[in-house]
Amino acid sequence: MACCRWKHPTMSLIQQIDALLPQTQCGKCGHPGCKPYAKGIAQGEAINKCPPGGEETVRALAQLLRVPVIELDPERGSAPAQVAYIREAECIGCTKCIQACPVDAILGAAKLMHSVIVDECTGCDLCVAPCPVDCIEMRPLPANVIPVVGGLAQQAGEFEARANKRQHARWRYEQRQTRLAREETTRQAARAARSQPTVAAHSRAEAEPQTHALRPSGHEAALKQAKITLAMARAQLHKSLKAFGHPPTAQQQAQLNQLGQQFELAEQALATLEKSPQPPAPKTHPQGSDLKRAKIQLALRRAELKKSINLDLPTQELAPLKEAVDRAEKLIASLTDASS
Repeated sequence: MACCRWKHPTMSLIQQIDALLPQTQCGKCGHPGCKPYAKGIAQGEAINKCPPGGEETVRALAQLLRVPVIELDPERGSAPAQVAYIREAECIGCTKCIQACPVDAILGAAKLMHSVIVDECTGCDLCVAPCPVDCIEMRPLPANVIPVVGGLAQQAGEFEARANKRQHARWRYEQRQTRLAREETTRQAARAARSQPTVAAHSRAEAEPQTHALRPSGHEAALKQAKITLAMARAQLHKSLKAFGHPPTAQQQAQLNQLGQQFELAEQALATLEKSPQPPAPKTHPQGSDLKRAKIQLALRRAELKKSINLDLPTQELAPLKEAVDRAEKLIASLTDASS
């Protein structure tokens, strides 16, 4: 095996193999990234499974491991020097491509237009498949951009520039992994905090105005989600129809049938929701402060009326005070009914 020819510790060998891989993290080698493939090579796996690396990577690995140069595995396909391009006018801002990019080479935010940073894109094409509206395509790498691999470097300076870019791509990938781990830790801490509400939280909830009536109803949320599901199913079906050959293979036809069924189910679900009557909006509960103020006003009006009666004021002067007491009592009754 290749690892038997190396005199240094296995970990050092893995690091040096990884330094020669293109750092696209594309998975075409059958591993989830370049580092896992480097570990596989160190354990004797073939050195010709990296299409983005191509002949240059195979030669470099063969020289490092002192093994014969072999042809690139044709079953892995080809991966020329390329860069992702987003047709910005068609972008819906779903952020799925941002989540897929292993080196954070796509700028954008939810419901805003996305754009690719050409100098940082490694051409892995992992962002193409998740796009629900098929607005991403792979284009040849511009001549003024240094490729991570592709063909053979003709000069030492060119080879060094590619090595530096691979190292930079690895750094961006590792930084992204660190950020994702940190964000996941934060989410877990937030979930733990929500699952253990404190007494103070309950007190704040009672004191703050209740705003649940302003939130969309369950019917509205389901209707919105059904429309999104239908749009994504339609886009995936059209994308597959355009990508597959004519006529499609048996496997492709089976996939098209499945996508067609998903599209029909999404249409039926949306139609059912649109026909179903929308449930009435939930009753809004009065704020505790409103009811409290009403009770205070009633107590004041009653005290004022009682004082006037004790002073033997004329009936015509007591009438407005009695009306004020009646209004205060009716207000409390209406607030109490609304809360039940």
